[in-house]
Amino acid sequence: MKLADVLPSQYSFNIMEERANNVLKTFDYKYPDQIDIEQVCDYYKIKIKPSPESALTYSVCTGFRKGFIFLPKTHDYVKFKELVGEEFGDLYLHAISQMQTTKELHAHQERQAKNFSDYLYMPLNMLQEVVISMLADEFPGFGRVCVYYRLSLIFPEKADAVVRSKGGFGYIKLLSE
Repeated sequence: MKLADVLPSQYSFNIMEERANNVLKTFDYKYPDQIDIEQVCDYYKIKIKPSPESALTYSVCTGFRKGFIFLPKTHDYVKFKELVGEEFGDLYLHAISQMQTTKELHAHQERQAKNFSDYLYMPLNMLQEVVISMLADEFPGFGRVCVYYRLSLIFPEKADAVVRSKGGFGYIKLLSE
């Protein structure tokens, strides 16, 4: 069963998903493993540089959707993609320095950047054709946690199983004590 078979019939894109889709329209990516965040950053004149501190990841805006991403050196490509994707989201979505915001606004911006990053790496049009049992395998470079998080952006609450019956869909949430 493909994910398209169990998606909500009245699914509507939110603004973060629409913005991520607009970024992807510029490129000719057909499959999720083709999405190259370094190519995307180059297109938007965003440079990736090593962070001056070993555990600090941040971005600096130098103009509308331009800037620098500073991240620690890592040999883990999954972590690299995750960090760059979220910082790209910060630069693409927000023109305000996070140093000049409140704690609440900063948390909101970070959540938006994470959601944007997941929409960017796992667009719905690519998710729809994936066999549900193979979701994590179809999105190399991301583990099960990222796939589950992306699915949480589609379904209204955590789904332990997804089912379809009589033209509709549903999900099962296991109750624990």
